[in-house]
Amino acid sequence: MIKAAVEGKVYPERLFPIPETGKRQRLETLRYMRRYSVWSVILLFFAFSFIGWVWEVSLHLITDGVFVNRGVLHGPWLPIYGTGGVMILAVLNKFREKPLVEFLLTIVLCGCVEYFTSWFLEITHNGQKWWDYSGYFLNLNGRICAEGLLVFGLGGMAIVYVAAPLLDDLIRKIPHRILIPVCITLLAVFGADEVYSNQHPNTGKGITDYTGAWIEEEKVRT
Repeated sequence: MIKAAVEGKVYPERLFPIPETGKRQRLETLRYMRRYSVWSVILLFFAFSFIGWVWEVSLHLITDGVFVNRGVLHGPWLPIYGTGGVMILAVLNKFREKPLVEFLLTIVLCGCVEYFTSWFLEITHNGQKWWDYSGYFLNLNGRICAEGLLVFGLGGMAIVYVAAPLLDDLIRKIPHRILIPVCITLLAVFGADEVYSNQHPNTGKGITDYTGAWIEEEKVRT
């Protein structure tokens, strides 16, 4: 090692405050240009779905002071967030070295996911709505709006460059004998929730009363 340093082949370790192994580990953690395994993708999907659920539940709790189990499903997850997060990692992986392009494409991708999800839920549940952006600035049929897409764009950047790499590093440390059963169990519970919620969707005040709330608000204004 000393000879290599003298010959200029490596940087002298004594001049760098972080040991070489620690240096490599930090660089590895910050490496966002990576491929994610199937098991990582599954756990990332559930992590993003749970984070999205916590985000929306917290917003409702702060604004209205009431806990509301948000989403179509009954479990603590909003799959639209998980789907969007995973699609950003999978579809836009070639643009990670260009943050501005990544940001703009993330907005477009999330807009498409949110619009299609809203449309699909309405046609499969007799016109029932789980969100409605009518009245918001630059909204499209009440399904998407500029404010929401901006938040999704910023969230997508956080996923690509920070959250996903850090979570993936943690997931890689889990032994396969534990990782695989956990993923299978989560998929089974999620699948059961999907089947049950297809016949008995999660509805109620603060969940599917957006049309009524909007009409009442308009009456108050007029």
